[in-house]
Amino acid sequence: KATGLVTNTRVTHATPAALFAHSPSRYWEDDGKVMPSARSTCKDIARQLVEDEPGRHIN
Repeated sequence: KATGLVTNTRVTHATPAALFAHSPSRYWEDDGKVMPSARSTCKDIARQLVEDEPGRHIN
């Protein structure tokens, strides 16, 4: 089996990111946009895609 997604925007944009990420803000696409006080407790959307389930298994 294979799983994928098709989009005409960044995969870290809020709409496609809903398939694999949880974030308190749609703008937290990368760690540069995450408030410094939240970086230790909340992963940005791009990091969740690479490190977490199910994102890291999208082909």
